[in-house]
Amino acid sequence: MPKVSVVLPIYNVEKYLKKCLDSVVNQTLKDIEIICVNDCSTDNSESIIKEYINKDSRIKIINHKENQGLGFSRNSGLLESRADYVSFIDSDDFVSENFIEELYNTALKNDADIVFTNNIYTFNEAANNIKHYYHNRLNIWKKKFKNSYIEGISNFNVNTSEKENTPEYPLVVAWNKLYKKNFLIKHKLLYSKYRLAEDVDMFYRFLVYNPKMYYNNNAKYYYLQRSTSLAGNVSYTKNMPLAILEVFENVFNYYKENKKELLIDCNYYNFFSLLHTFNNYKADNKNEFYKLCHNLMKELDVEIDRKKYAFYSYNVYIMKTYDDYNVYIDKIESIKKKVFSIAWWIPSITLREKYKKYALDKIANSKF
Repeated sequence: MPKVSVVLPIYNVEKYLKKCLDSVVNQTLKDIEIICVNDCSTDNSESIIKEYINKDSRIKIINHKENQGLGFSRNSGLLESRADYVSFIDSDDFVSENFIEELYNTALKNDADIVFTNNIYTFNEAANNIKHYYHNRLNIWKKKFKNSYIEGISNFNVNTSEKENTPEYPLVVAWNKLYKKNFLIKHKLLYSKYRLAEDVDMFYRFLVYNPKMYYNNNAKYYYLQRSTSLAGNVSYTKNMPLAILEVFENVFNYYKENKKELLIDCNYYNFFSLLHTFNNYKADNKNEFYKLCHNLMKELDVEIDRKKYAFYSYNVYIMKTYDDYNVYIDKIESIKKKVFSIAWWIPSITLREKYKKYALDKIANSKF
């Protein structure tokens, strides 16, 4: 029996598939199976898979009879897998040759339910450049966490959101991780119907069951930002915020049923994600989206801590219309500018920072 099952969801990726398959076939851990899930590709993807099957007996193909999307393709691979651990790698990406072995060794050593890497590089196809996903944090992490940057335990959950700026943050995606199959099956953690933001839904349901999580940054993942990817599609840009809203609503309901004691923390953590989505929402119907956000927050029926939900997210909760929200934001931004302009006249850096913190806290707890 193989030690790890590598699942590749595949749909019309003929341009990138060989590079992905080469990186998986040449893994230093040889005892793996490679499950290619062809989600009704209309290009030469299936032919490429068959070409590799003829050269490597570890590769198998699952052909969907109808297009089911990324999440359901991962489910098909998971349910057909034979190994104790499963990795989902997107078929337009590629990994370092030690990717599977590093994650697997950490999983085995710690009996982990999930092992992930934050050593992620993004390749922008349009700009033809590559950079580290955490390029703004990398040097800080290496200095601050020098004894645990490479490998360690992750205690991240919705009630420990402060760990988001540390190596313990697992990132809300499927592809940088190795999962214990039994953990997924035991808790019925399959991907849901969502074609957009399916990773978000799965990620938060996974956290309900307090998984043993570790990270190993010796493993490298190379993520491709395609010029023709979903993210660059106008329809995707327009529909993604509404999809995330639907996913968050499902997550909140899931926590109500399965982990009510973490519901408030889950809401708190997700409000900021929801707000980020809202602020980057460029479609014409922003008023409609704002109303949906506001109504969802009111329906949650939880006690909202004004200070904890300071500034913008709290005020999506209390401001009924997008116009009211904008008036509030304009006032906040105007006051913040005055605070920072006054702060520059304080000669002591320590006193300057104390003043800014005091002033911003006062703003957070003020009514306008």
